[in-house]
Amino acid sequence: MSDEQHFFSINHPFDVSAVPLAPHAKVPTQEEFEADMPAPFKLASQINQLESAAVKPLRQLSETSHDLVDFLRLQSQKIDLMMSYVLTMADGDDNKHLGHSFGGSKLSYNAPEALEIGCLVQLKIFIKENNCAIFCLGRVSACDKQSNSYLIETEFALIRNDDQEQLVRTSLNIQSNQLKQRAAKRKKQTDS
Repeated sequence: MSDEQHFFSINHPFDVSAVPLAPHAKVPTQEEFEADMPAPFKLASQINQLESAAVKPLRQLSETSHDLVDFLRLQSQKIDLMMSYVLTMADGDDNKHLGHSFGGSKLSYNAPEALEIGCLVQLKIFIKENNCAIFCLGRVSACDKQSNSYLIETEFALIRNDDQEQLVRTSLNIQSNQLKQRAAKRKKQTDS
């Protein structure tokens, strides 16, 4: 990923599978990366692209298309839920960690062992909101000792553009929901 692309990150829990690559591993080419990508992640990305392509023209039709768009979104959510289940079940428990923050250019997660700054990590990101499942490579940029674990921060070294856009949309959606919850909480406190 280029140094010029930096996106904000939000604090939000999520699941991540992180597998450190061999020491001194090199970032593969885009073609090698996509060839090595697990098939379910390719399928999940294609489903997301198809959904976006199908819903865009319907938004421009009229008010009556609103019900159709909602129906298609519900159908898409069912497929996304099944894909999310398949993806999380296919991944071993040994490499699963609790994610701490994410955005379009980096993420952080808690791990039981430290990782060397600069090492490459294969990441499988699972965010329940928006049924987001992303496969990418990260480079460890920070490793901070916590009480019983390490907070590992990785910047994306290689991520498909569509997957990066999905992470950005997901982070914006979650941030919007967080802001609405805070506003409702403040309103409730002032009404009390």
